[in-house]
Amino acid sequence: MSRYNPAHNATPIFSAFDQWKQDCLIGGQSLFAVGPRWTADLLDELRQRFVESPDESPAVFLEKLKGQLAEASPEAIQLMAEMLWVLMLFQSNVSASKKRENIEIVWSWSGSDFPVAQPLMADEVISGLGSAGQGFNRYRADELAWLIRMVDAFKKLPQGQREQYLREPWQCAEWLDAQPWARGRQMRHILLHLLFPETFERMASPNDKAAVVATFKELPLATVKTWSLIELDQSLLAIRQAEESSVGPEVDFYESPWLERWRPQPGSWLFSWNPSRYAWSQFAQDRQKVLEGGELIIRWSCASGKVKVGDTAFLLHTGVAPKGIIACGSIVNGPYQDAHWDEAKAAQGGILDYVDIHITDLRDPQLDSFVSLSELEALGADNQEWNPQSSGIEVKHKAAAALMKRWSALAKPTVPVPLHSSKPLIVEPARNLIFFGPPGTGKTHSLKKRVPKYEDSSSSLTEVEWIESSLIDTTWWQVVFMALYELGGKATVTQLMAHRYFVAKAKFRSGNSNLRATCWGSLQEHSLLDSTTVMTDMRARRAPYVFDKDSAGSWFLAGDWEESCAEWVERVELIKKGPKTTGEQRIRRYEFVTFHQSYSYEDFIEGIRPEPSADGLGVTYAVKPGVFKRLCERAKLDPQHRYAIFIDEINRGNVAKILGELITLIEVDKRAHYDSDGLLLDGMELTLPYSGEHFGVPRNLDIYGSMNTADRSIALLDAALRRRFQFRELMPDSLVISGAQGDGYIPDGEGGVLNLRALLDTLNRRISYLLHRDQTIGHAFFTRVRDMQGLRGVLCREVIPLLQETFYNDWQRIRLIFGDVKAPLELQIVREFTDSAIDVFGELEDSLPETQRFQICAPDEITPEAVRKIYEPLV
Repeated sequence: MSRYNPAHNATPIFSAFDQWKQDCLIGGQSLFAVGPRWTADLLDELRQRFVESPDESPAVFLEKLKGQLAEASPEAIQLMAEMLWVLMLFQSNVSASKKRENIEIVWSWSGSDFPVAQPLMADEVISGLGSAGQGFNRYRADELAWLIRMVDAFKKLPQGQREQYLREPWQCAEWLDAQPWARGRQMRHILLHLLFPETFERMASPNDKAAVVATFKELPLATVKTWSLIELDQSLLAIRQAEESSVGPEVDFYESPWLERWRPQPGSWLFSWNPSRYAWSQFAQDRQKVLEGGELIIRWSCASGKVKVGDTAFLLHTGVAPKGIIACGSIVNGPYQDAHWDEAKAAQGGILDYVDIHITDLRDPQLDSFVSLSELEALGADNQEWNPQSSGIEVKHKAAAALMKRWSALAKPTVPVPLHSSKPLIVEPARNLIFFGPPGTGKTHSLKKRVPKYEDSSSSLTEVEWIESSLIDTTWWQVVFMALYELGGKATVTQLMAHRYFVAKAKFRSGNSNLRATCWGSLQEHSLLDSTTVMTDMRARRAPYVFDKDSAGSWFLAGDWEESCAEWVERVELIKKGPKTTGEQRIRRYEFVTFHQSYSYEDFIEGIRPEPSADGLGVTYAVKPGVFKRLCERAKLDPQHRYAIFIDEINRGNVAKILGELITLIEVDKRAHYDSDGLLLDGMELTLPYSGEHFGVPRNLDIYGSMNTADRSIALLDAALRRRFQFRELMPDSLVISGAQGDGYIPDGEGGVLNLRALLDTLNRRISYLLHRDQTIGHAFFTRVRDMQGLRGVLCREVIPLLQETFYNDWQRIRLIFGDVKAPLELQIVREFTDSAIDVFGELEDSLPETQRFQICAPDEITPEAVRKIYEPLV
């Protein structure tokens, strides 16, 4: 029987509820005091002051409740306190002391002390029967409004009908579900369990009920969710009776072994790595990173589309001995499609499904303990296949548990693998990918999700990488200063050029053919104005003046260098500490830009830019690299890492003009392959028109873009551009909308609920009919809506302005979208009025035609019914 509760002592709670049912619900008397409280007049007062006067402010529940009851009678306030007792009786996720505190606070507003020695306030009575979830607390005002409406409606029934409903569980449930305010509230499930614990389960969530029924009846969850609540409850009762006939009366669906059957546990998946087919070139470095606590996220091919974020991943070393599990982690992204890892297949358009795996334990089977293939086969659980031909197969529940137990017992790797100074070059093909779709479908979000792949923690860098990353934003004179400072404040030009800072800077400025002249020029440009040994024209010098030279030709720090160059002194000290002791810093290997109508080739690649002349009296013009060229230079000299450019709104700019000769260079098969010294090994370079430099787009640089199809269809893109990119469409997905509790519904503030998913689907079906699917509204507009106030704001500040732009202020069509044409005026979101010339100008000699005027409803005038009528036809 569903009265059984292994987690809580249910007997005193059911006894107390029966007392409330007899004394209050039937008798109308007070639960805590003497005299009537649960009467029609007092219930009507609570309905007017609380249910029909909701407080939408951000204040906490009790503060809002106190304001709503400020003018209420003492008896009505005491009734509200007793309502709270009923509301919280089921909850076990609120402590008994907190329940007592809330009830006594509300009672005190009546001006009377709370009656002492109340047995119905004892811990054993109000400790609860089960968790109602955080959503119940968040929306307790709506649950309380439901309870008040229910009691008020129940007490207005004829006595015979009331008695019948309290005897017959299914008739009572039918009556509750038929009420216009009854939808979407957890109190419906709680109350029925308290009234009829032999019939209704101890479940406050309809989603849990549906999951149990779908699992035990072996039906699709989507199908079960279309059932009525009574159908769910009746199926649950049948399931319980079947289970009890098998194992006895002690059945609880929140306990083992029933819980594991219906509540989805994180899945486990087996991925394969065959070194003879795929060279994991950075395996030793990645193992070292994991050993040192660094974050390692790898992309791996996956044969299953059922993998979910949060699932466990095991990596099988196969193909060559020794075979077995060498890594464990969790899925953090995917599945998603991308170019084939085999460069030749990728060049032919081959694609694969991938997932991103956060590796938390990585072992070298030649050095570390691991779970061998023979051990896997000896586990003997679930007849699991441990040596599959594909990567990404499911590990069954018992087999996964046995494997995790064996994996957890392995000795931890302790001997670090020596790192080599030169890392193998990456051979993965470049990715050119554009996300496209209507506004609000997550295109920019999809770009941002990929950013972490192009970041490193400073703690994972080698010393050389640390220096290079620390000098990315420096100019030549700053690097010369830092080198001179670290050399003790005095050095020759030859010594400066041999310094590790200068060498690192030169690596990133490989186009500079005369480094000695660069070093001399930096020193002379910032030498003291009164120097007797530096003969450079005074007009060519600029602040800060921090260098001077002795008669022997050695340069030294001079002037106010300690003050004017304090930032670069700090930079030297930071570099000297090394990457392992500077705290967690993120090293960015990407750039994020947004194209617009005035964005140009000069911004993106290179162009001639003005800069002040040396004497400060005019300007000179120099060729300056753009954001993409600067990033390409970094990627060119760092081939062991991947870089990325993220281009938001790529179709808003003139792509052909912005890219110029890049339209050829970005092709996957024409990407430049450089060694670590920046020498071209393979691929194509062209000569840039402004600088005359040879330039190629490195193969380790990925290009991502997003485009809004409401601005421009993909069909209108330059054909050459379309051939060079893969396109991934993102369309509105109403299932992404969680609403208040994950099911897409939000409370409407009047005791009912609104279906945000149905709302979005209906709006988009109408927009597609009148215009095109590219003009539809994305789910992102509604993903943060949790209540009616938030929905009003989204409609008025985001959706309506978007429709104005989409329909070019064709208000008649916008009214069609909202279902306003045949709706009563009070339910119209966009209202239409007819103005005659007489109304506007008064009496006129000439006759002028009537005109239509449209008015957008004020946010606070948008009622729940005005929204509901969009997706539910008016009766």
